[in-house]
Amino acid sequence: MATRRELRASLAGAHAGVRWPYLGRAQKRLLIAGIVMWVGAFLPWLLIFGHSLRAAPLAVSWALWAGLMTLAGASVRWRAVATLSALLGGGGALYLAGWQMTKLAGTCLSAQCLPGPGVLLLTLAGGAAVVQAFVLFRDRRGA
Repeated sequence: MATRRELRASLAGAHAGVRWPYLGRAQKRLLIAGIVMWVGAFLPWLLIFGHSLRAAPLAVSWALWAGLMTLAGASVRWRAVATLSALLGGGGALYLAGWQMTKLAGTCLSAQCLPGPGVLLLTLAGGAAVVQAFVLFRDRRGA
């Protein structure tokens, strides 16, 4: 019967050669997308008549959640979990940004009311996360 020390050594040796990113470039891109979502959560979301407005605290928490889900997909070893996490994080970010833009368009249809850099970053990062989720899903047979 193996001792604890031997079991630990054998388990540590099993993953010793595997380094991050475990699933290829898609995880690096998910890391960047998650960080961009976090940055976008704290930037102004609306530009109305030259004044910038920040998001409500609950909207910021949802944007941070989407970024955290995307970062989780960037850090796990299992392809299915990484794919699902990237899809949920990216989809949540896209939904939140789309909701904010439709509220803005419904309130003010003018060149004086524009989405801010936070919403634009959230949209770009959410789209990138969803694309990387599909890349992870497509490459599942290659691993």
